[in-house]
This record gives sequence, structure tokens and C-alpha cells, in this order.
Amino acid sequence: MATVMERENLLVDPVSVAMGARITGIDLSAGYDAATVVELRRLMREHHLLVLPDQELTALELEAFGRIWGDLLTHPATKHKDTDYVQFIGGKDRLFKFSPGYKEIRGGWHSDMTWHSTPPHITGLHAQILPSKGGDTAFANQHLAYQTLPEETKERIADLKAFHSGKVFGPDVEDSIHPIVRTHDETGEKALFVNTNFTKYVCDVSDEESDRLLMQLFFHSQRPEFCYRHAWNIKDLVLWDNRSVMHYAIADYDEVRIMNRIVVKGDRPK
Repeated sequence: MATVMERENLLVDPVSVAMGARITGIDLSAGYDAATVVELRRLMREHHLLVLPDQELTALELEAFGRIWGDLLTHPATKHKDTDYVQFIGGKDRLFKFSPGYKEIRGGWHSDMTWHSTPPHITGLHAQILPSKGGDTAFANQHLAYQTLPEETKERIADLKAFHSGKVFGPDVEDSIHPIVRTHDETGEKALFVNTNFTKYVCDVSDEESDRLLMQLFFHSQRPEFCYRHAWNIKDLVLWDNRSVMHYAIADYDEVRIMNRIVVKGDRPK
């Protein structure tokens, strides 16, 4: 059973071995002082993902909270009616069925907006409406993914870069080239930084070598040992470090599922 630790009046309860902590004892709608912000930042560095339950936040309040982490990015695909800096995710019946020809299942393991020249360093999702069953989100710790690679693979990818495309969101969305192994700009830890949604090829190697290497890294990065699966409750706010965590929205529901999302601008990956 996880040990609950009290820090700065916050209760911190790890949610899995791989990553993540549930934080209680805070009501963001009532305000937060500088010490609380410092502690949340520290906890993010330690746990890579924070679950803050029962947060009653409007879209504008979520935006304001996001700005304590840095400048916010907009997204080309979706915006909330109240602000361009909160994304409205969902809102329609999405009948995902596991039968050929019925409906394509979109999604996959990814870090948000890796096609951007300065991808988000923090993503936050705030649950608004949930299906009665399903709709979990899985998260994978990419520090663990890197640490458990064979040494020869670490040496092979140490200086390689990969091309990330955002054209799925429109012809004017930028593409970027980033290191396959990213160094966290706050902790100095290394993490894998490729994903099935946006990483298209490895630069400066043959097509065959690129395909083989990416396939190996994709499969390794998603191992269950690196993962935490979050079962949502209404008003959960989940924040994670996009530099070190991938996620997968599990499409196993046939009811409305609505989330508000913020993405906080990061640095250029190194």
C-alpha cells in the first residue's frame, strides 16, 4: 500500500511504481500561494505526473493556473469557446468499435505537439464529461524507457535525430527535427523522445534502418512496466511532463467524453 506523505499541507500519494502521484489538500479555485506552486513544480520533477482530484475550474481559471507553469500554446485543431489557450477535446458521440470497416480508431502513443519547434513541457487535462465505462488514459515514463534500453542501442541513438510532422492538423502546421534522446532541461535526465503519431523517420540513415530503429523504439517505449493507467473521475485535473511522459487516450467507449486541455510552451529539445 502506498505511503501518503504530507508536504506543504499537501498529501502526496504515489499512484504507481512507474510514475505519478495523487495530490490532495489543495483547491485551485480558492487560490494558491507561491510556496504551493514551488512544491507542485518539485513534485512534477519527482513524479512526472500529478493527479489533482475534485478541481472546480472554469476554462479561464484553468488557463490562469496553466500560466504559472509558463506561456501557453494554442493548438491548430481545437479551441475552447471562452479562450484560445484552452483546448476543448471531445463533445460528440464517438462510436469506437473494434470491427473492420465500422469506424477508424484514431490515436496512439504520443507526446503532445512534438512537431512543434518548442513542444509543450507540461500538458494538463481537466475532465468535464465522462462515459459511464471506459475512456481511461495510459501514460508511459520515457526516462524508464531510455534507462532500460540495451547499451548498444543507447550508443546507436545517442546523436541521432528524427523528423516530426504536424501536417495531420493542416498544411500550414510546422514540422520539426528533434533528438531521439532528449535531455530534460531541469533535471538533466535522459528520455526517449519518439512517438508513433508524429515521428516519421530518423534523419541521416537509410529508410530501412529508420523503419527498423523506430519500430524497435516504439515497441520498447510502450512496455507495461513503464506505464500508469488513469481511470478518470469528473473534475480530475491531471498534469504531466511532456518531456518525459507519453500518453494514449484509450478509445473503448461509445458515449460523450469531454476534456479541457492546456499545453505549456517548452524549450527546444536538446
